[in-house]
Amino acid sequence: MVGGPLAEVVTATIPRLRQERIVAYLRQLEERLTTLEHERVNSTLSDPEAIDLVESGGYLAARAVTSERLSRITELVFRGLATHHADTIRRKRLLVLFGEIDDDEFLLLNAYGQSYGGSGSGAWDAVDRPEPTVLGSARKQLESAELYDAGIQHLLRLGLLRRNNDLLKRGEYPPFDPKSDGFKSRVEISYLGRMLLRETGIDLPV
Repeated sequence: MVGGPLAEVVTATIPRLRQERIVAYLRQLEERLTTLEHERVNSTLSDPEAIDLVESGGYLAARAVTSERLSRITELVFRGLATHHADTIRRKRLLVLFGEIDDDEFLLLNAYGQSYGGSGSGAWDAVDRPEPTVLGSARKQLESAELYDAGIQHLLRLGLLRRNNDLLKRGEYPPFDPKSDGFKSRVEISYLGRMLLRETGIDLPV
């Protein structure tokens, strides 16, 4: 159905890249597994749930476009394999969550995680934040802001971020926020979001 350069991409480039990424993932995972006892590795890799976790990581690795993302996937899988059976099943949920977010959203999540409690605000330097919009902002600026906000909303829907309302006196209500059509609140990382960051090898403030 296609020809020329696009045909080359579909028939050669994409399959080759996917194969290279999966091989890199398996090599990294093998290197991490060497830190465990040989008997434990054999026992773990005979577990169907562990095999499923490795396979799921391979699917994500095939689509990873950066070496850093590939390393995060490897770390998630390794930590899942290094736990007991029930945790292996549950740790797959973290892998699924990681597969739901893109690299830009991961940077956002990390920035919220590093600044949790008021520290580590330098992590925001890695986030390409759009200029604040005002009445009369250009369409391109508005679109950029909407796409940025879509990443935050996605992290909120996944439960990796959460909204936190300030404490109010009895009978008081938070001020209304016309932008979100709801009460004003502060967005911060959730415990699940912090767990995902830690399981991908990110160091967080205590």
